[in-house]
Amino acid sequence: MNEDHDSPWEEALEVFFQPFLQLLFADVEALIDWRQAPVFLDKELQKISNDAEQGRRYVDKLAQVRLRDGVEHWLLIHTEVQGEPEQNFAERMYHYYSRIRERYQKPVISLAILTDTHPGFRPKCFSSHFAGSGVTFHFRTCKLLDFQADMDKLQHSDNPFALLVAAQLTAKLIRDGRQRADNLIGFYRLAIRQRLDRQLIGRLVIFLEWMVALPAESSDYYDAYIDQLQEKAIMPYVSSFERKGIAKGFEHGTQAILLKLLARRFGELDEATLARVQAAKTPELERWAENILEAGTLDEVFAEH
Repeated sequence: MNEDHDSPWEEALEVFFQPFLQLLFADVEALIDWRQAPVFLDKELQKISNDAEQGRRYVDKLAQVRLRDGVEHWLLIHTEVQGEPEQNFAERMYHYYSRIRERYQKPVISLAILTDTHPGFRPKCFSSHFAGSGVTFHFRTCKLLDFQADMDKLQHSDNPFALLVAAQLTAKLIRDGRQRADNLIGFYRLAIRQRLDRQLIGRLVIFLEWMVALPAESSDYYDAYIDQLQEKAIMPYVSSFERKGIAKGFEHGTQAILLKLLARRFGELDEATLARVQAAKTPELERWAENILEAGTLDEVFAEH
């Protein structure tokens, strides 16, 4: 099963930024003046990040926000999407924080989202001391596994990000393809009842489908049920045409992410490489992105395995 749980987080954190904070870090959300739209600082984050050279999978977002007291802050949001805990997680959180402080001299709020299934993995601080000298760094953590007992509450929440958390838990905890499909159908029905405009509903549905990552043998069952649901629904729904159109937009986003990773790893790209990435479909893009972690040359990135 080809599961790509990290890719939708990249988009979902931006599209549903305020609902995300409301659900997982409500006290931080309450500090922000939402009359001024957040600014996402992808270029700034790239300058201090070298995770493309490591064998782990993360999603990081750096957002500039203005608080209600008028002070500007940067929010560093780090999502751990690997299935296993990482021994050096807290230290790397500290490195991000210190690099941003050193390079940009900005106040930083560090938030971590843990999507793994290990109850005991709950890093909250990094501490290093020797001979009376050292540092202790604290950061905020949200463990999605803690929501497992509240799945029903998540599914009936007015917060659209709650459905995404439920989808992530389904992807991590449920292995049976038919059960995953049934869960996804339920999420779909709830998504179209959210009080969102049609475009946002469409994006939410795509995020849900991407996170749950149905195995191939369950896709036909899911598609047939969704078609029936759309034919009978008396409520607004997202047509398969719209869903495919939105998915195409995400494909372009995946191309842009891959180009950034390639440039960071191998330097300036030639026209042939640019054209090859821009013409590729999502499965190829995902495979190449995984190859980057171990490839020493561009040829190894594009090699068939």
